[in-house]
Order: sequence, then structure tokens, then C-alpha cells
Amino acid sequence: MPQLTVDFAGARPARSGTLSFGHANIVRAIGIDDDPTRLNLAMVFGVPADGGPDRIAAQLRTLLERHESLRTTYVLTTPPTQRVAATGTLVVELVEADGDPLDTAERTARRLRASPFDLESELPFRAALVTADGVPRQLVWVVTHAAMDVAACEVLHAEWAALCAGRELPEPPALEPVDVVGLERSASVQRIGAGAVQYWGAQIGRVPQAVFPPPTGTPAKTDWLHPGLSVRSTAAPAHLAAVAQRTGASASTVVLAALGVLVGHRTGHRTVPVTSLSGNRVVPTLRGFFGSLAQDALLPLDLDGLTGFDDVVRRVQAAGLPAYRHSWFDPTAVWRAIEAASAERGTSFARDLVFNDMSALAAAAGSPDESARGRLPGVWIPGHQEPPVPEPGLGGSVGWVPAEDVPCRFFACLYRLAGEFELTLWLDPQTLSGAEAEEFGRALLRLFAAAAEEDVALKELPSLTTLAPVERGPGWYLSDRCWVELAAVRTLVAEVLADLVTGTPHLVTAEPDDDLGHRLVCHLAGPADPRDVQRRALAALPGRAGAITPHRYVVHDGAPAPARTGDPRAWSGLPVLSDSSGRPSQGGLT
Repeated sequence: MPQLTVDFAGARPARSGTLSFGHANIVRAIGIDDDPTRLNLAMVFGVPADGGPDRIAAQLRTLLERHESLRTTYVLTTPPTQRVAATGTLVVELVEADGDPLDTAERTARRLRASPFDLESELPFRAALVTADGVPRQLVWVVTHAAMDVAACEVLHAEWAALCAGRELPEPPALEPVDVVGLERSASVQRIGAGAVQYWGAQIGRVPQAVFPPPTGTPAKTDWLHPGLSVRSTAAPAHLAAVAQRTGASASTVVLAALGVLVGHRTGHRTVPVTSLSGNRVVPTLRGFFGSLAQDALLPLDLDGLTGFDDVVRRVQAAGLPAYRHSWFDPTAVWRAIEAASAERGTSFARDLVFNDMSALAAAAGSPDESARGRLPGVWIPGHQEPPVPEPGLGGSVGWVPAEDVPCRFFACLYRLAGEFELTLWLDPQTLSGAEAEEFGRALLRLFAAAAEEDVALKELPSLTTLAPVERGPGWYLSDRCWVELAAVRTLVAEVLADLVTGTPHLVTAEPDDDLGHRLVCHLAGPADPRDVQRRALAALPGRAGAITPHRYVVHDGAPAPARTGDPRAWSGLPVLSDSSGRPSQGGLT
């Protein structure tokens, strides 16, 4: 295949260092993901109308020399380190278009994205130049998330557009990724990090471990290939602006509040934990930063005590302040806090509802109407998209877009807020069926329109949608804010006991509790060790959204007759050898 070589030489000598918080977090995620190509970002850019391959090479050279993250490799030790090359060569594929150059560019981008990066030896981005009759038409850019996050994509779009227009670039950002480590060692950022550890531990200790009921069947890699529901409306921006003006919140906050209200209505949760992605450019020296700093902000939407949608918007706005402030953290310390809080509650946080506001990327891309033919997390492809014909009485439309590999059960990507509202919901079909997902999208637009006129009473929400709450049959209990299926807890304990002592008689029951709603009690026939049972149950818990570990373990001297093992009354008459809490803070198992 024909190639274009781009030699580069940075202004600084080669250097190395440890990773910043966000950087380390994403490198860790790439290392543990069963398919690291999910964390490759693919984009297609236009090229100068009068630019040949030499000009494209010169523009790529400018970016390589300007941004150290584009010439960084990694030593994947513990902890990992980064190595910035002073010089090197980027090899760019030359691809002659087969038909429409944009179609060829999209196919090329998907091909390049489908191969994992060798972070230790390979430059962290790949490029291909699509030509038509030898004339450059499109540039394909595929980069590992270790080198760039979405905020860096915004910078890249703006800089590439400036280079194509022949404009000079502004002064480069003050800090490179290696330099951020020094900033994070400052006393002020250390205080932020310490606060984040406390915040995450406290929130994981109170929010539902999962938003959606557990999937049926055995999870497989293909389960993450989720269809996307595109929700678009030219009327919604005005509706959102009206609510934002009345509440003092941003339009993005109004969208997030509406999503939370509808998800709460659907799932029966009074607290909806939302993971919102945060770019973390929170101090002046990080503005325009080019690299990967993004981390999770955990935003709990508490619906208790609220009567109107305006109240929900204001609560989301208030909850967002500490959530985003505590999204800049040492991932190792926060994961320890998450694990400690999870062990205390006997839960495993699912991170199954994620929100990503990418509307700033649409603005940075330079399209007059901020539209595009394709979007991340697939391939960002430039091009005008005519708004779909609105459905009667809706002011917008819903429609399906091709599935993408998204490791989350409900991923809401907000793409546009100006001129046209555009949101795509990447959905596990077991969270919402096709018809239910379409009704969810329509309900979202109806809620925007109604809230623009006046504050919407939450008790009136069912009048805006035919989407019914999840039906949970007998055997489901609300326990410590988590919806728990007793059969799933019993299966968990049975599997653990099968690994320890085959055939140990046992029974898990759900008993009413003023504080928890229901308390799970595990009855065991001695000589089973409840400490071992609890430890192994915690280890086996991830992926079981309908189960938590028992709150209490009662070890009996003997067991009921086999025919009565499933009868709680049969256990209550047996002598008790030990009665202990499954929660360390209550003097329980350690």
C-alpha cells in the first residue's frame, strides 16, 4: 500500500515520567478491557482544497511537534510510566477512494480502529489519507484514548481547521501530560484528591449498586454491541433554554435531569446514580490541554421530597458541583475507597448509566450547523445532516442508528444543543426493548416541551409517556436502596458454599427492616465459616446486578430435614452457634 512518511522533531529533548491521575486511569482501563479497541477514538477530517500530500504531511508534522501526547509510548510496569520521543517518523497510509471518499474514509477509520495499539512501542495514533484520482480528499485519524480524550478532540478539530485555512495556531498549552504530574503533587490538588476519595466512598456507600434489572443469560462480548436511538429536534433547544432561564441551570443540566426522571420512573429507583464524564480542565493552566485527563464524576440524582421538574433540575445542578469537583482523583486511591465501601455494603457498583456531553466537540468541529454524518463512540465523520421530518405533535423525531460496541448498558451521548437538539442513547436491549426505547425518546421531547411552558409536577409524568415502570414479580425486594432478587442471592450463596463444603444446608431470607427496607439473613448449618462465605460472596458479586451479600449470618447447630431446608420456620427452632453481621462497621465479619 502506498505510504506518506512524516518525520518530526520536538522542541524538547526526549523525556519520561509517571502518569497523571486521568492518564493512569485510562491506561489502566485499556489494560483490563477484554477489547481495548473500544478505547480507540476514530475521526475523519476534511483537507485543504489546494493541498497536496506534502501540505498534509506538514500539518501533521506541526501537530506531532506541538503535542507531546502524540509521540508518547508507555512502560506498562506498576506504576506505569510515559516516554516522550523527541524525534521519529509517522507512516501515513495512502488510500485511493473506491466511490465516495467519505465512505472510503469511514471504512478505513473502522479498520484502523479495530486493531489494538501497542502502547509500549507504537505511536499512539494512526493516520490515513484518502485520495480521489491522487488528490487528497479526507484525513483519517485514529488515536488511543491514552493520548487524547474528547476535550482534546475539541482542540484537535479547532487546530486542524486553522491549519487547513492557513491560519497560525495560538500559543501551545502551558502544560504537557508529563508536566501535569507536578501540578497534581501540589497541596491544593492533593486536597482535591483527598476529598474525592471521601466523596466516592460516601456515594458508593449509599447509591443503588445498579440502575437497571440484571440481564438474562450469560454475558458475552457481543452483549456490548448496542443499537443507538437518535433523538433529534429543532424545537427542543428553545424548550431547554426556557427551562434553563427559569431554573438558572445549563441546558445540559436540564437534559440530564430529564434523563434521570424518566429512568427513575422506569426503574422504580428514588436515587438514580449517573456517571457523567468530566474533562477536568478545571484550573487555568489546563485550559486547552492536549492529552487524556477525563475521569468519571459520580452524580447521584435523589428524587425523594421533590414535587416538580424544576426541583429536579436544581437538584441536579447542586449535585453536579461536588460530583465534578471530585472527578479529579488518584484512581488507585479511589478504587480502594470504592472497594472498601462495596465490602461494607456487600454490593458491587455496576456503572450502568453513563452520560457524556459532547456538544462542545460539535461546536469545535467547525461545521456551520454543528451537524455531522457520524459521531463518537463510532467514527466522527464530517458532513451535513438534514433534520428528520418531525413526528406529528412531537417537534422532533426518534430513529435508530447502527450498533456500536459500548461497554455500558445505557450510554447517553449529547451531541448538539444549538440550532438542533441531538442525543443518541446506546442501549442494551434488555434495559429497554425497541418500542420502549422509542417511547423513552419521545417522552424526553414531550417533557422538554411541557417543562418549557410551566413547571411539570412529577406526579403528572405518567401522562407524558406510555412507558411503564419495570414489573418486578414476587421475590424482589428493595434492600439498602438496591432492588434485589432473593433467588439471585440464594444462587450466589449456593455457588459459594458449593466451592467450600459441598451440600452445606442453608437458606437466605428477606426480613422487613425499618432502615434498609429489607434485611437479608443467611442461615447456615455449622460448621460453615460465615467469614469465608462473605469473602467469597463479595468476590463473586460483580456482574450480578440483582444480588447483594447477606446482611446477617446465623450459624445453627444442625439443619432442618432436607424436605424443610427452604422453610424459614424450620430454621428458627434450631440452636444458634453464632449470629453475626455481614457488615464490618456493625461489628461483623472481617
